[in-house]
Amino acid sequence: MKTYIPAKRISQAFIAVGITTILIFLVNFFFTREKIIVRKSTFNIGQISNQTIVAPFNFHIYEDPEILKDKKAKAEERVLPKYQFSDDVTFDAQSHINDFYSLLDKTFIQNSTNSVRILSLNQDGYSLNEQELKFLENKDDREQLFEFLLVQVKSVLGVGILKSEPNNEKITIIEGNTEKVVSIKELFTKEAAINYILGQRTPRFGSDGWKSIIEKILNKILQPNVIYDREKTDVAKKRARESVPQILGEVLKNELIVPEHQKITGDMLRKLNALEQAEQKRIVTEQAGKQVLSHIAEFFYIFIVLSLFVILSYFMYPELLRTVSFFRTFLFFTACIALLLILITNLTTWSAYILPFGLPIILLAFLIDVPTAMIFGFVNYFLIAGLLDWKIVPSMIICLSGMSAVLPLENPRSRRDFYNAAFYMLIFFIAMVFIFGAIQHAKILTILNDIKWGVLGVLISLVGSMTLLAPIEQRLPVITNIHLLELADFSNPLLKLLTEAASGTYHHCIIVGNLAAAAAKAIGANPILARVGSYYHDIGKTNNPEYFIENTTEKESMHNQLTATQSAQIVKRHVEDGVKLARERHIPKAIIDIMQQHHGTSQISFFLNEALEQEEEIDEKDFYYDGPKPQTKEAAIVMIADIIESTTKSLNEPTVEEIENVVKKTIKRLIDTDQLSESGISLKELKTLQESMMPILLGIYQKRIAYPE
Repeated sequence: MKTYIPAKRISQAFIAVGITTILIFLVNFFFTREKIIVRKSTFNIGQISNQTIVAPFNFHIYEDPEILKDKKAKAEERVLPKYQFSDDVTFDAQSHINDFYSLLDKTFIQNSTNSVRILSLNQDGYSLNEQELKFLENKDDREQLFEFLLVQVKSVLGVGILKSEPNNEKITIIEGNTEKVVSIKELFTKEAAINYILGQRTPRFGSDGWKSIIEKILNKILQPNVIYDREKTDVAKKRARESVPQILGEVLKNELIVPEHQKITGDMLRKLNALEQAEQKRIVTEQAGKQVLSHIAEFFYIFIVLSLFVILSYFMYPELLRTVSFFRTFLFFTACIALLLILITNLTTWSAYILPFGLPIILLAFLIDVPTAMIFGFVNYFLIAGLLDWKIVPSMIICLSGMSAVLPLENPRSRRDFYNAAFYMLIFFIAMVFIFGAIQHAKILTILNDIKWGVLGVLISLVGSMTLLAPIEQRLPVITNIHLLELADFSNPLLKLLTEAASGTYHHCIIVGNLAAAAAKAIGANPILARVGSYYHDIGKTNNPEYFIENTTEKESMHNQLTATQSAQIVKRHVEDGVKLARERHIPKAIIDIMQQHHGTSQISFFLNEALEQEEEIDEKDFYYDGPKPQTKEAAIVMIADIIESTTKSLNEPTVEEIENVVKKTIKRLIDTDQLSESGISLKELKTLQESMMPILLGIYQKRIAYPE
């Protein structure tokens, strides 16, 4: 029966393949993109040419890059800084003069004291003292000062005031749409402008007192009005650089560049260099199209190869697609191997044989199974062949020796299997290196060198797989046989608890484990998982062992003191109690799932019938297990074995026919009540399972001959 895979899962798988493809392609592209190398001219000035060179096509002669750079720098240096005349500054200065005059008039009209006037002026930024105010008491003097300041400020601002002198002797001043070059000597700085105005004082304002007043006012109102325009200066410099010609001339097709037996001149050498540059551009242009097509094809090749994972999994191992974490792990290993190979071949002088290809093979065989590991090896052969630039022999040696690791891993059960896998890898690698070396007539030293790198790769695979198995197992919904066998050890605290607290249940679990292991082996499920799941499936009965008949020899049942509903709840709760105990002790999810599913959603019929007979008021939901139904073949097998063991134990003097009848009825009832529909187990497998359990059941109930006392 084929496992159903939702279309959504397949879409997710292809998306994951796409992401992995992009990652591998980008890293490979970065490290292996082609670098075009064009020959350099071997001619020098003064050398005699041994050949005639004619232009094969039209091309330009370009200026030498260093000379061109120097010319552009000089052109930029010749650009004069750009400055703007600011009309706003002139307007602001005149406004300040008007404000100052109005403020003075106001303070004198109000007949304020000098201290009040000084305070008022200081608030506006005019730091005049009492003695200086006496000069301004006369209204006529104030008006004369007002006229003097207006005329002089307008005069110096009309010439222009710079904030500071630039390094250039000349600058360009922009006024509206016109520009003019001005010597900085023709312009004022603020200090020079103030000194100039102070030198223009009339006899009325000739005293030092007036000089101090005028200087303080000018310091307040006078500001630079020739402003540096960085943006326009940068634009002008850029245009100057761009205006420097790069092309010195043009050589036409069939034009003679160098005659044979002639001395090479500077002009000839420039033409030869220009020809090489033109050839390089043509090669780059021609090859660029080829490279783009090649890279596109390479991308699709990687995608198609990785898509084989989806295709092969769909037909050979559907569970790989159903379990997202499995498929992601598959692709993660592939990406790691591919990226490691790219780094080894492009960044080191190491041989590709050091690639630990056996590491993911061993891990997949332990974590999932051998067919999955073989799918990984088969697909990665094509990927590695492409990444090794289609070197088929090294690709075959790496992949086949890596895949040989699965030979002793059909049913890995101990740490020793790691060493067996490494041994097979090493033997296969050495044999294949010698075989292909002999075919290709390789030197013995080359063969021994290859073996050296291969031994390192095998050692890395061995140590890496042993180190990574446990951490990866913890992050995947999977449990290895090694871990299962550790859990099957009866010194495990939970199994010891079961032995001590519920010995009857313990013996029941042992027999269920034997039945389940035989059945699982017969139908190709995991017999170790089925056995260990059986050992733990009733661990919850340790909380109330006396309420389960296998743990008591008393005729008086504990359930006689309870209602049928209460009894059903106690029986039902052993599943929940077991799951809780298992989680507290960090038992793997695969075992917990079996514990949770071994009764499915079946009916607790004994106590339900009792409740109906006693006409007890009930809720029928209380007499059904919470489930879920078995989701795996192993969980279904444990359910069947659990019921068969309990039922056959209740038979008095069971015969072969009676035992067979119990097995058949149990399976039929579970099918009829739809308990096995989600486990993936088929009718054919159920028949095989039934046949596999019979020898064990007959062995358990086989009568012995009575020995004489």
